[in-house]
Amino acid sequence: MGEQRQGRLFAGAILILLGLGLFALQFVEGLGDAVIFFLIGGAFVAGYLYRRAYGLLIPGCILLGIGLGSVGEGSALAFGDMSSLGLGVGFVAIYVIALVREGRSAWWPLIPGGILLVNGLASGNEAMQQLLSVGWPLILVFLGLLILAGAFGLTGRKAEPK
Repeated sequence: MGEQRQGRLFAGAILILLGLGLFALQFVEGLGDAVIFFLIGGAFVAGYLYRRAYGLLIPGCILLGIGLGSVGEGSALAFGDMSSLGLGVGFVAIYVIALVREGRSAWWPLIPGGILLVNGLASGNEAMQQLLSVGWPLILVFLGLLILAGAFGLTGRKAEPK
């Protein structure tokens, strides 16, 4: 099958699924916003899995994370800032999905993902807020130790010779 035809089949299938999902939303109460985020985010992630276009994975995971956060806010099990937690999970998912699919991944999604996860967890817990307000410099110490371990070849990777 030609690449152009495959692309058309994929685009048509995505539009059909998106249209059916949006049509069904008119008859379902409660999860409306989250389902829209899941549908659109899922379409982007499916596009990434089909085309291996990293540019589709980023908005897909972010939208899925926003959907996850909005489902969590309506849940009885909600703790912390569920919007931040969901978005943080979305950013970490960018890293994990690319790592699993391609065998390598860029590290940048872990920075906003980690910050959002810590913020989301801390907003619901006073002890965590106090720990972060006093102990955040220890995160820098930990990162410095990781970098030094890499420089000395203790992480399993070879240090680049100079």
